[in-house]
Amino acid sequence: MSTIEPRAAVIAELEDAGWCREDRHHFPLLKHESGICWDGLTEAGGCALDMLDGSSTTFSRATPDRVVIAACLASTGQLDPTVDRAHLEERASWLGWLERAGLDNWPGVDEARRMRADAEADRNA
Repeated sequence: MSTIEPRAAVIAELEDAGWCREDRHHFPLLKHESGICWDGLTEAGGCALDMLDGSSTTFSRATPDRVVIAACLASTGQLDPTVDRAHLEERASWLGWLERAGLDNWPGVDEARRMRADAEADRNA
């Protein structure tokens, strides 16, 4: 395993939520007491969430840590949707103000717009 893990934020957040770490080969595995597992798959940050029914959701390295963390916590009932929704609403509000101020030509604008669309989709779900 490399000394710098690409999903260190995911690992820290899940460990704080009570998930236990098991080192497996070169990549970490975190297991919730329910049996649901998060598995670091690649050194580049690809990972998967393995459910009790044998299904698995794979996240590419481009998937933001926050999305992976939310998926893991939601799978075990540990995610408080009211807190997450408030965070997403605040983010969407700030992005709207940035766009209205004309700050839509900075390097991260495409990612910011995608995140805003995701937040709006979650709010409407």
